[in-house]
Amino acid sequence: MKRIGFFLFLIFACILQPYTHIVDAQSAPSCHFESDGSIVCTTGGGGDPGNGGDPGDPGQYVCTPGAVREETVYRPEPSLGENQCSVWDYRVDDCSGAVLFGTSMGTAECPLALSLPDHPCDEFSVTSGGITCGVFDWNLRARVHFPEIYLDLRPYPATLVRWPTAVRNGGLSESSGSGSVDYIAYGGGSPGNPQEGDWRDLRLTLTLRPSGPMSVDLPNIDGLTLSDEGGTGTPTLIQWEVPSHPAAGGGPTAESIEGLEELPGDIPLYVGSGRAPYKLFWDLRYYEYTAVRECFHESGGTTCETVGYEWRRHGDGGEIPPYAVQGLPSALLADVNHDGTFESYWDNNLTLRRMDENNHVDNPIYQRSWNWGGLIYWAVREGQGQIGWPGN
Repeated sequence: MKRIGFFLFLIFACILQPYTHIVDAQSAPSCHFESDGSIVCTTGGGGDPGNGGDPGDPGQYVCTPGAVREETVYRPEPSLGENQCSVWDYRVDDCSGAVLFGTSMGTAECPLALSLPDHPCDEFSVTSGGITCGVFDWNLRARVHFPEIYLDLRPYPATLVRWPTAVRNGGLSESSGSGSVDYIAYGGGSPGNPQEGDWRDLRLTLTLRPSGPMSVDLPNIDGLTLSDEGGTGTPTLIQWEVPSHPAAGGGPTAESIEGLEELPGDIPLYVGSGRAPYKLFWDLRYYEYTAVRECFHESGGTTCETVGYEWRRHGDGGEIPPYAVQGLPSALLADVNHDGTFESYWDNNLTLRRMDENNHVDNPIYQRSWNWGGLIYWAVREGQGQIGWPGN
């Protein structure tokens, strides 16, 4: 406990010093993006049993911090005609995959590999908060929210120059949402008097699953790729060589950021970001009222007769990639394996959690969390005896 107290005194004693300037189904869902941060999908039919999607392997890639690469992306546009794609040129950060600039290059014939995926949605919208799929014929809507992802930090919200500072991917969870319809009288029946062809218990489920590690970008720190360590795993250690002075890339002051009242109002902050890639999957299940028939083979041929009825289960499912979503903002496009195709969605629902010296986030003395929609604000100060730039 004495060690903890001394550490807190050292950090905040340095922070409180006056800051001085230093030099330098039958068909797949139809989906679209909504302004509230969700994806909306609507569906148009059921389907036979099918296989669900595979989250996939994000692959291995060694990036160059600060480098920018150019990518050409083809997005299927059914409204433009069969096998027609819009063509976009993007400039992308090599490590984070963030789209820095994009411009439309017109339209062209789609590459053979880019067939529009099957999904049951007639309406499909995506926002930073989640995804919604709707089916007009069935008056069915399913919405899934981007799950909360955790970045655990120590010490936070302030650290010192050259002080061992810990960051940990505290968890990437799945998220699901569904919509249902109790009964569809395709055969002309009712729940109390079903007829052949009627459907019941129709349920559409959307699921977001992580498809790669968390990407964290912090000023004056090489890009970080953090695997899921959970709430008790070993963190990665970093350290800054320069304080969060504006000349070194520091941005806003603490008083302008909600939730940082622990810090002096005039202290400048580094502004970073963290996010994780996710893939979207759909699953449709329903029961159909079906006749049970028995057939008899005789010399004169085959005779079949209905001997009863039963509710038979049907299902279908698969993946909905970003290029199938109309109006998806470029900020949510993720190219995890760096092959020029945006195969995932960025989840920016980032919650920062403060760790204690034992890397716990549930210690009541330290426990606190912040969520700024993917942004990371961090104060870095010089400790006592650290005057001027390191090395000078």
